[in-house]
Amino acid sequence: MKILKEQITSILDYLQPLLPLANFHMVDYFTKNAFEQYVPDRIKEDVLKVGFKEGINCIFENDYKKMKNLKIYSQKSKKFTLKNLNICLKTDDFQEKLASLGCSEPLRLKLNIFMTSKKSHEVDILSYVAAAIHNVSGTTHLVDIGDGKGYLSSILALHHKIPVLGVDASEVNTSSAVSRVKKLSRVWKSVVSSSNNIQTEKNIPVSANLYKQVTQYITSDTDFLDLISNVFLEKPADLGLVGLHTCGNLAPTSLQIFSSNQNIKTICNIGCCYHLLSEEFGTQQYFRNTNGDYGFPMSNFLKDQNITIGRAGRMIAAQSMERILDKRELPNESIFYRALFEIILEKYYDLPSDKRQVGKMRKKCVNFVDYTKKALKRLNLPLNLTNSQLENLFEEYKERQYEIYFFYLLRNMLAPIIESLILLDRLLYLQELGFENSYIVQVFDPIVSPRCYGLIAIK
Repeated sequence: MKILKEQITSILDYLQPLLPLANFHMVDYFTKNAFEQYVPDRIKEDVLKVGFKEGINCIFENDYKKMKNLKIYSQKSKKFTLKNLNICLKTDDFQEKLASLGCSEPLRLKLNIFMTSKKSHEVDILSYVAAAIHNVSGTTHLVDIGDGKGYLSSILALHHKIPVLGVDASEVNTSSAVSRVKKLSRVWKSVVSSSNNIQTEKNIPVSANLYKQVTQYITSDTDFLDLISNVFLEKPADLGLVGLHTCGNLAPTSLQIFSSNQNIKTICNIGCCYHLLSEEFGTQQYFRNTNGDYGFPMSNFLKDQNITIGRAGRMIAAQSMERILDKRELPNESIFYRALFEIILEKYYDLPSDKRQVGKMRKKCVNFVDYTKKALKRLNLPLNLTNSQLENLFEEYKERQYEIYFFYLLRNMLAPIIESLILLDRLLYLQELGFENSYIVQVFDPIVSPRCYGLIAIK
């Protein structure tokens, strides 16, 4: 625990002075002079010497010969990512830990029907990990929290023969899960027989009855023992919790349920949607859950320091810098259009800032004029400018397009650090409560599935 606290302290020392940059809203880039106000001075000097296009190339090529200060920023940003902190385990390393506890390795099955390639990757690996934890802990049932359409649960039930209760707050999701597992069970034998290196026990019938679903909003007081008793019509002994991309506060709520219930022996949770977390010391409390619990911070160590991140900072924590670098992705030009459009709103319309939500355009806009007309229509505002005025504004700012893209990349380089802080706080919460067998595991390929880290604990 001491090493974990030291790592968190190092992250905070580096991150806190940069939180204003992380929490800056891109729509305000031009109106609030973001480059001058939020870019560190030494990086500013670097990029003004070489130009913004070259600055972007330096980031994509990981070649900082011309930008020494940006190199320092990049190296520190990478230093504080989970995979570089010597705390996070790879899946193979975690399997070795399970093997040392007497776990026999489950057979894997990669299913390529009824789901996308991304979902197939996630379900293949997480079902294997969850089954391994189930085997070593001796739990009788698993509960899939935030079950969604039942991708994970159906494989755990049909392939690994584990009784699973899927719980989701959405009736639509529950209905989809019921329909999907019925379809899957009908073709299961042909699916398995066509898969490579898969052996089946012929005497065990293929049945969807191992997988049950309920629609219910989950709180830290949810009684899963009672739910399983009512749904499966049998009294469970010990339970395990799983969750594939539990949204916002649902991830910390899952950890609270695990920690407070003696009959829940394991948890394997991968969270997402950090922007929907409630922060105890933040100014925005729109997403605080019904029990009054907060999603961040969870550990007493961070609570004692009144640590807060900010909603925009939590939102960029969901960005995948690894994917951006791998695919050399610049943001859609709509981010540039929206920042220009804010100039128009400031100058020509008396509209409060909380009424300026334009949202994503379904179809790509032809140009800035087209974007402005559609944005004004969404806001129910009249068009007070001519096409010529809009074109002139675009011409005035078009040379700064790569400037805003450079700023976007610079800001997103903080994303994995913020994610590290959120997840290390959850790990420390478990360790403070005495759960020594608790780990952060890189479960997925971060290029395929950016929310790739799982919190795993075994009592």
